[in-house]
Amino acid sequence: MEVSICRDELCSWNTLWKWTWFTRDLWISEHWENTKRALDPLFVFLPKMSVKSILDCSCGLGFKTITFAKEGYDVEGSDASHVAIKYAPQLAKEHGLSIRFFHSFFKDLPEKAHRIYDCVYSDYFDELGSYEELRESARGIYSVLKNGGVFIFCSCSPKWAKSKLNELIERVWKDHEKFEINPPVKRENLEVTHIAIAEKTSEGILENNIFLIREKELMWAEIAPIMNPRIKWTYWDYVKILKDVGFRRIEYIEKVKSEIFVIAIK
Repeated sequence: MEVSICRDELCSWNTLWKWTWFTRDLWISEHWENTKRALDPLFVFLPKMSVKSILDCSCGLGFKTITFAKEGYDVEGSDASHVAIKYAPQLAKEHGLSIRFFHSFFKDLPEKAHRIYDCVYSDYFDELGSYEELRESARGIYSVLKNGGVFIFCSCSPKWAKSKLNELIERVWKDHEKFEINPPVKRENLEVTHIAIAEKTSEGILENNIFLIREKELMWAEIAPIMNPRIKWTYWDYVKILKDVGFRRIEYIEKVKSEIFVIAIK
């Protein structure tokens, strides 16, 4: 059996989106509920900031983007994964929506967005792996916001200092699913089985997504390692980076447990 292992995060995300789209009937109903629950705190906050237009700049398959659209927002979606951008419009169409989705890394938004927004939302900014990548990404996001616009993303609570992140990793690891195997999904000549194996690292939880694919007599495996969640940065790391690129005020609102939404105002 041939085995291919993704060597970088973009390859991992392309592989993950390809096969999770294929197996979506298994998980899609629960994911809609989780998406709505995750965004609910924002639907109280956004009207207070007079937000009308939103860029979901880590849109994945478009679940959050579609949820924003159903709440009446003028929304677009972008993602670094061309596979995600391929399928997101199809999902929107299934819900009777025509939404613009475009391929872009955070740092390339000034060239790819072609407009400015009242709000940029991301559920991946906190997963970036290096300080320089965070800074470049924040700069790209800043450039597509109107003056007074807001950038919103997830973070751990301000109470978690750098010295305590190992403790937070231990807490997350305790509640994290260590091993999961899903039923095989068959479509035409393909059968796909998704297995997830988690491991604790010094930067968070590494999820090894293993997809076993069978096509008639052929069988192969594609492995997509993804850090989820990455627990490397504190709220105060974000405050420094965001102020450095020009955001004039940083606030936050409570989300759940030890998590918050960071609110950066241009």
